[in-house]
Amino acid sequence: MLLRILAVACFAFSSAQAQDIQYVSAENGLVMREQPNQGAAKVGVLDYGTPVEIIEYTDLSLDVRDNKKKVTGKWVKIKGPAAGEYFEDAYVFNGYLTEEKIERPLKIPFDAFTVFINKLNEDVASDNISINKNTSPTFKIEKDKSPENRYLKVKHHQDYRTIQVLQRYRNSIAITSVKGETKFSDFQHYTSSWKPLKMLYSDGNIFKTIALSEKDQKRFGTIDEVQLNSYLKNKNQVRSHIAPSQIELKVIMTDIDGYRTEKNVIFELPLKS
Repeated sequence: MLLRILAVACFAFSSAQAQDIQYVSAENGLVMREQPNQGAAKVGVLDYGTPVEIIEYTDLSLDVRDNKKKVTGKWVKIKGPAAGEYFEDAYVFNGYLTEEKIERPLKIPFDAFTVFINKLNEDVASDNISINKNTSPTFKIEKDKSPENRYLKVKHHQDYRTIQVLQRYRNSIAITSVKGETKFSDFQHYTSSWKPLKMLYSDGNIFKTIALSEKDQKRFGTIDEVQLNSYLKNKNQVRSHIAPSQIELKVIMTDIDGYRTEKNVIFELPLKS
């Protein structure tokens, strides 16, 4: 019996090791189809960085033109859940698959568009992934990470006239207790004005978030030192300093009929000493 259990365990381990996992390298997403041809019905679209398991390689070759560059590959079958909610498997073009692991962008879906922020998915606390489309989603950034200096893509779901992305930040007073514990306080905040992000590539609506300068991180309004000292004393705090506590993004899309949609995304920053 023991030998049988070991044999089953070894087989399961070998099967897991034999999985052919690859990652979507198409920045605009990779189309999945019911059959291995471009005329077949679409099952869905895989986002950039999505891991997929290949279960079958076909002999059906395909050449695709991508910005005057020729991409060559074949149709392969992949299995769910990546294949879609209603299909156990689907076919994709493997010219946009790679064995090199790609970190998935943070995906923030809204009704009119979806926001993708490059290399930020793994820097966000897992309990902050849930998004309510009717409110401004708030994400808590992990220690020593930041949403600054990141590529941001806005994928529209309808025809539009213009897309803008703006950024602002908030500085707060961090207070330290006698025991050495430091946290942000609600004593007073400074919120900057909105700054538009530069569009790097109009084809794909790709922007880049702004990195805060040292001057930005220390910018603050007038502080009433008497009130602050009284606050510190009442809270049993020994010292304070100013630090950035939040970065906020605003995406504005004007559709083809002139209707304007605005959505904000808030990032709570880790406390830096």
